[in-house]
Amino acid sequence: MLFFHVDIDASSKKYTSFVMGIGQYEFNKMSFGLTNSPSVFQRYIYNVFRDLIKENVVMIYLDDSIISSQYEAQGIERLKRVLQTASDYGFELNIKKCQFLKREIEFLGHRIKDGELYASPLKIKAVMSFPELKCTKDIKSYLGLTGYFRKFIPHDSAIATPLSDLLKKDSNFSFGLKEGESFNELKQILSKELVLCLYNPKSETETDASINGFGVCLLQKSIVDDQLHPVYYMSR
Repeated sequence: MLFFHVDIDASSKKYTSFVMGIGQYEFNKMSFGLTNSPSVFQRYIYNVFRDLIKENVVMIYLDDSIISSQYEAQGIERLKRVLQTASDYGFELNIKKCQFLKREIEFLGHRIKDGELYASPLKIKAVMSFPELKCTKDIKSYLGLTGYFRKFIPHDSAIATPLSDLLKKDSNFSFGLKEGESFNELKQILSKELVLCLYNPKSETETDASINGFGVCLLQKSIVDDQLHPVYYMSR
């Protein structure tokens, strides 16, 4: 219940009012369900761990955090610093949800292993099992799901165009041959074990453009084979 660490301003408490059988109450602490709760909490948690985030000791998204290190001793030292900061602010961790000194983890829909980034198998399974599109709502759901992994897909924008065109104003829904090919090609690409390198500042960019759009690939050299490997794809 980390949201309860954030105080609600006295002038805003009235907007959290609720009625029970024995009276009317207001929240003193930020609760779940408020429109601004996630963004306010993200700002709060960033301020708490600001110094450690700037040093690249920890990355935090709401109540999910990841501590990176190159070797075990560094990992333990960084863990101590993060735990000390959490203790200073009265945070409690659910030990059942914690993992320590792992070489492979799942984080925000991605699998991270040995300096490489993969799409989460659970997310890819959801793409593979997505049924044929029947309406524009289905298109939005499907493109939202596959779009989360667009950084893995070269020319994603061009591949998805037949589907995204159906979302344009005054377009009539028609799931024909080209739409089916787009739908299946995205599935086929994501069914492979796509991999990206974790970013470091020593990288270079390659671009390509045509009358129909443009594409960009961020590349960096691997310390393993001294070859360029993709870090991120983007297209429009």
